[in-house]
Amino acid sequence: MLVADYNSGTLIVFLAAEKPDSVVETKDNIIRISKEGKTLAYHFTDLSFSKPGPVTLDSDTIKKLNQKLTDAGFEAELSPDLQPKFVIGLVQSIEKHPNSDRLAIAQVAISKDKSIQIVSGSPNLRTDVKTVVCLPGAILPSGKIIWPGQLRSVDSQAMMAAPRELGLKNAPDHSGMIILPDDFGNVGDPLDFNRANELEFD
Repeated sequence: MLVADYNSGTLIVFLAAEKPDSVVETKDNIIRISKEGKTLAYHFTDLSFSKPGPVTLDSDTIKKLNQKLTDAGFEAELSPDLQPKFVIGLVQSIEKHPNSDRLAIAQVAISKDKSIQIVSGSPNLRTDVKTVVCLPGAILPSGKIIWPGQLRSVDSQAMMAAPRELGLKNAPDHSGMIILPDDFGNVGDPLDFNRANELEFD
């Protein structure tokens, strides 16, 4: 899985979930983080080939990053992952979490033919609403990476985001997942961040 986080003139490219006891190796302007020989992430501190702002990991950028890796003595192992990580989801059903009074277990459609399980503590969680689903590999503005896991021993495959977690312009101070207008888009569509920044939240 290839995802990226751009921050303050550097680029972090993640290939797998970070694990404890990882090995850090630095060559030129590149840091490699690995575990048992498997690369977990690369940290590029020189992006002189790119314009200021977020880096799009298209085929051309991946080619340039791989060239930097080989020039530094690393393996050219990056390949583009063009699947959207923030998509429109539809909450289909909710059940009580067996080990928590605050959490609930939701089945959420993320495409026409696929649903996933998400454990959520959102106070405004309800069925038949569209929301934003952060899929594995998504990186929030805070730098948090979304990976499948468990909450109180129940599997959770993704996260339903709050406006503040996505850094949206009109995000309220209180907690609660994003509830999108019915006409915002179709289930499975990538989130249009520009349009989301125009939303008004309760």
